[in-house]
Amino acid sequence: MHHFHQLKATKVSKETNDCIHIGFEIPDHLKHEFSFKQGQYINVRFVFGEEDLRRSYSIINAPSEDNPELEILVKHLDQGKVSTYLNQELKEGDLVEIMAPSGHFYTHYHVSNEKTYIGLAAGSGISPVLSNIKEALYQEPKSSAYLFFSNRSFVDIIFKKEIDELVEKFDGRLKVIFLVSREKHFEDELFEGRISAEKLDLLFQRFTDIPVQESTYFICGPSEMIKGISDYLKKEKKVPSLQIMYEYYAAPDEEGNAEMSEEFKAIPNLESMVTLIIDDDEYSFHLNSKKNSILDQALAEKLPVPFACKGGVCCTCKAQVMEGEVFMDKNFALTEDEVARGFVLTCQCHPTTNVVMLNYDV
Repeated sequence: MHHFHQLKATKVSKETNDCIHIGFEIPDHLKHEFSFKQGQYINVRFVFGEEDLRRSYSIINAPSEDNPELEILVKHLDQGKVSTYLNQELKEGDLVEIMAPSGHFYTHYHVSNEKTYIGLAAGSGISPVLSNIKEALYQEPKSSAYLFFSNRSFVDIIFKKEIDELVEKFDGRLKVIFLVSREKHFEDELFEGRISAEKLDLLFQRFTDIPVQESTYFICGPSEMIKGISDYLKKEKKVPSLQIMYEYYAAPDEEGNAEMSEEFKAIPNLESMVTLIIDDDEYSFHLNSKKNSILDQALAEKLPVPFACKGGVCCTCKAQVMEGEVFMDKNFALTEDEVARGFVLTCQCHPTTNVVMLNYDV
């Protein structure tokens, strides 16, 4: 369920100066396991010396596209070992350890729907947004979409050629506005700057045909952009929360560590017996509630727990509480329904009862 598989890189091409576009071949015996929904992501794993490094990358494809590969975009980050390797050293034919797709940054489509979808993306945040927009247009012939996409400059626009082709392909059903933050816009100064609540308000005033309150939104970018836009849509425009979906790059910078939060300080100091169910096997260990997270202790015990970001952003370490109670400090990935059903992100969890059992297999 949480295993990595070696997939061959069949496409490695520069998308911009600091982004690489990678395609992976899916063998026939793994096609079922690697089927995916629009907006999902994959985890990749690299071992450099004694370091076991895992990263999450959104899938670019839409399921309805005629594309046998699984494609991702990787932006090069300073000091990023995995992104540096993928951007500078990966070659076609190389094998990469990849886990089956996961995540729930998507909605469901029906051929009879006649809706408007709004994509709001910054930089490499285009990957899951574009996947969702494409699937909406493929699945719902009566629906339309807007994409507001911000980059530093015109030469930095990711997937510019593909997006232009999609505009032509869908013949009026997709309207795209490119915004630039570090140079003058050749068309309109309104399209200069980053996407923010203030900028979006001005864009809505310009594009008066957008049914703002009825539209479905896909947002991906820096945390301040996501927070500002989602608050604006909910509070100012009264858009229902279920119509606003977002995916973080990483955990918001301003969030403190679990050990520093007031909520963490308030949990009881106790010793717990923690049992984890992983691939039908049970593993147990003792853990003080004020020490490591459940995931970190499991890794210290060298247990085969799934993980990736360790920041509460992806759902790789998701498990369901079967017995006892835990404190979860951060959650940028689970839905309200999942939390209500007892799911937690174990990278953010500390036991608050003497006995805790978590199931990774559900």
